[in-house]
Amino acid sequence: MGNIMIRRIALTSVLALSLGSVAASPVLAQAAVTATAATPATHVALQAPDGRAIDLSVWAAADEQAVIVFSHGWNSDPARYHRIIKYWTDRGFTVIAPMHTDSLQHPRHAEGDQRSFVMSRIVDMAVVRGYAQATYLAKPMIAAGHSFGSFDSLMSAGAVSVAGPLGDPAVKAVIAISTPGVVPGLVSPSTYATVAAPVLIVTGDADLVQGFVTDPRDHRAAFDASPRGDKMLMTFAGGDHGFIGNADPADFELMAATTVDFMRAHALGDAAAQARLDALTAPEGVTIERR
Repeated sequence: MGNIMIRRIALTSVLALSLGSVAASPVLAQAAVTATAATPATHVALQAPDGRAIDLSVWAAADEQAVIVFSHGWNSDPARYHRIIKYWTDRGFTVIAPMHTDSLQHPRHAEGDQRSFVMSRIVDMAVVRGYAQATYLAKPMIAAGHSFGSFDSLMSAGAVSVAGPLGDPAVKAVIAISTPGVVPGLVSPSTYATVAAPVLIVTGDADLVQGFVTDPRDHRAAFDASPRGDKMLMTFAGGDHGFIGNADPADFELMAATTVDFMRAHALGDAAAQARLDALTAPEGVTIERR
């Protein structure tokens, strides 16, 4: 069943992209994340339906409670997100992250173009979710991502792009950091209307992408347009597109601790974590919205 679904996803994506519907800019989601991983990942070689190799980085939690499928930003790579990955693994969340073909570190990067990069991301995430379900039996799955990677995670939770519906009911919650928001040619006004899963979005009022995102409010699109219920938006004053890696210690701790409570509440059914989320108030320089 999983292979059939992956083939369907791949074919749907090829069709949509071959029609020229998607014109994603490489500027859109370049991750301004510079920290390299201090803790090396183990690597698992997966295979896409077309035979392409998918390099999966795995950071295993010692006290594993759930698994996070993480999608990196455009042109970036999983190792650059060590700061948040270590925080999650230290708290019981195993993180698995494919290197997408748009990554500047990918050995086949030069062979691709923008449309093929988007297509391969969709296939990557379907393959990795299938791997997660087969490998981490009975462990809840969370989808997380930064920048364009957060759009990948939102699609797995029901967001509908021109590639069609790609939602996976196994995804219990989404952590979307610096979402791309409105992507011309990929996102329609109804794209986020089908995201019923719990979603936490993190952004900043300086979250701009030169030449593409000129209004930081675009990053809240998935929050505003998705159905009410278990949606949360955190906006940090001065937070830019690389906030996930360059936030000061206090802001990072608030953001990271909230992601952990959100995952515990919605993926693990942790009542204490839910109570902390409900009681959370925004300190100066931070706005917290719920719907």
